Amino acid sequence: MKITGRLKQAYVSSRVAHEYAQAKSKFINIDGANLHFVIKGAGRPVVMIHGNPGSCQDWSRLYTPISSRYQALAFDRPGHGHSDRPNRNGAVTVEVQAKILCAALDQMRVERPILLGHSWGGALALAYAMLYPRDISGLVLLAPAAYESDDGVSFLSKLPAWPVIGDVMNFLFTPLLGAWLVRTDLAKAFSPDSVPKKYLRHSLAEWTRPKKVKWYSIDDALLLDSLPQLSANYSTITVPTVIVTGDSDLIVPAKENAYRLHEALPQSELIVLPKTGHQIIFTRPEAVVEAIDRVAG
Repeated sequence: MKITGRLKQAYVSSRVAHEYAQAKSKFINIDGANLHFVIKGAGRPVVMIHGNPGSCQDWSRLYTPISSRYQALAFDRPGHGHSDRPNRNGAVTVEVQAKILCAALDQMRVERPILLGHSWGGALALAYAMLYPRDISGLVLLAPAAYESDDGVSFLSKLPAWPVIGDVMNFLFTPLLGAWLVRTDLAKAFSPDSVPKKYLRHSLAEWTRPKKVKWYSIDDALLLDSLPQLSANYSTITVPTVIVTGDSDLIVPAKENAYRLHEALPQSELIVLPKTGHQIIFTRPEAVVEAIDRVAG
């Protein structure tokens, strides 16, 4: 049975309250789409933007340490987690998602937050900074997907973005190969560390559904289309920025992304974590909090 509307929101709120002490779930309606946030703590706002695929669940190890000093606001991107996908014929680009996020933060009266973006979410944070330079106070970018490159995920996971044939392939093969693809890509994302068992269970349940796979694949394709224009304007960003990357990242290679971005951003600081892969938010949460403190300071 599919849970929708207020019943779904009540269910999600109950789950969030159970999983994260003193956290609350909030839905904001933008252009007919309900967007989901997990909010914990008080003080200076830090808006947390997950990667692709992902959800608010990705920040599970950071809610408590961040909310002890700031107000943590985790955002389920459109079509991910518990957020609806707006009806824009699939063209929910990274720029569109930045505008949607801005509208939601305005509605919640969140003023000049620090944006904390991981991977694909790092590109969204960069787009936001260029669209609304006076509306943020800083950026923390974790393994940001900032330039065109092979993102290291399985080729098969990109197929659902193809017009027409992608829907057919997604319908036929996701139920058969979805679990294998999730395990394979997560092992690469966490390497050289192991995948947490609880997160693996959550990912297998979430990212083996054809609709979720479709949005993940489309977002990946849309970002590749947007990156050439975005990257040409990175030098216009002047807010304090800390870029954190792992030296062993197999998904978003550091030299092709974080290093290049550091050279392009005049107000940035680059932190390279040794023996660390792509999933910094799980494997090095203390480094994430330190980066936020550096920007806040």
